[in-house]
Formats: sequence, C-alpha cells, structure tokens
Amino acid sequence: MTKFSKTAFLLLTFTTLMLAGCSTSPQKTVPLIKQSTEQRLAKLAQLKHWRINGKIAFIEANERNSATLLWRVNEIEKTQQLNLTSYLGINVLQLDSNKNHHLLQVDGKTYQETNLEALIFSLTGLTLPTEALSYWLKGLPYQEADVITAHPATQLPETLSSYYNNELWQVNYAHYKQIDDFSLATRFSIRKDDLLIKISVNKWSIY
Repeated sequence: MTKFSKTAFLLLTFTTLMLAGCSTSPQKTVPLIKQSTEQRLAKLAQLKHWRINGKIAFIEANERNSATLLWRVNEIEKTQQLNLTSYLGINVLQLDSNKNHHLLQVDGKTYQETNLEALIFSLTGLTLPTEALSYWLKGLPYQEADVITAHPATQLPETLSSYYNNELWQVNYAHYKQIDDFSLATRFSIRKDDLLIKISVNKWSIY
C-alpha cells in the first residue's frame, strides 16, 4: 500500500486551530453526578453506542497535523464509522468497519484490511490505537493491567496508563460533562514516546 499523499495530508495541517485554543459548541451544562468508582464503571459498561464530534491533533517532533473528527461506535453490533475532515471541509479519511472487516478511503482510493491500526499507519503514517481508544475515551480500562488514577474529590479519572501492544500509553482527562447518566471527559491528551494525540470533543451523543 502507498503512503497517504503529502498534498492530501497537508490539508489536515493548520496550526492556527490548535486544540488548546479551540472553542467547543455549547452542550447543555448539567451538574456532574457523584458516583463511586465502582458505580461509574458499572454505568459506563452499559454505554455501547455513542458518537463524538470534535477535533483531533497529532503532534510528533516538529510535525503537527489536525482535523475535524467524527467517530461513531456501536459496540453491540461491532461497527464503527470514523471521518477526518480538513478545515477546508475536505474529507481526507473515511473508515467504515463491520466486525473485523475495515474499509478505509484515503485520497480517493479504497483499501480494506482486518488489522485496522496497521492499515491506518500504512496509508497515513499515523499511529491511532482505535481499539483501545474506544475504551479510553470513556475512562474505561481496555485491559485488566491498565492503571487509572482518579481525582480524590470527584472520583473521575485523571490519568490512565496502559501497556498496549507492548508500548506504554498515557492518557490524561479534563473538562468533564454530564451527558445523560454518564460523566464523560471532553479533553484528552494521549501520549506514547514522542507522539502526542490531543482530542477535543465538542459533543458526545449517546444512543
């Protein structure tokens, strides 16, 4: 498979829209529900169908790439749709997954593979731990060895550490909002070695 063309990928790059300074669309402000860690985990285990709208940035060495993010996941049917769009409104990456079958459209061409992370990396050079990330975004451990530290007052996750694919990943959580019965973070910093992935969620949708 060929690398994602530089011309298309540069459309993702716009340092003036760094996530730290991005405004988010207003979502109804509701006081956070106080729950114990056990109560929170039990409740989140019921969250199987969700969507996020926001922005994502990949920062590594002197390279910064950002895009608008739309990600919809149905854990019951094991399907997902992921779209990355440039600030010009050009769709540069579109994923449609059904169980272990993944179709990825990049630069006007369609590719398919059973190993999603390897497929994304081979086409774009981006490291995106999609399988684990669907858990981490909810503040859930992907595997039993994952370590979560919680805020002493709110009991909501502040950090998560995971040895995923034999590499250490560290997730930091901020700006929680109450979405229906779920307390969910809207700002994430996900780091592995020199790679930093920043996600800013404008809107969580629960189904």
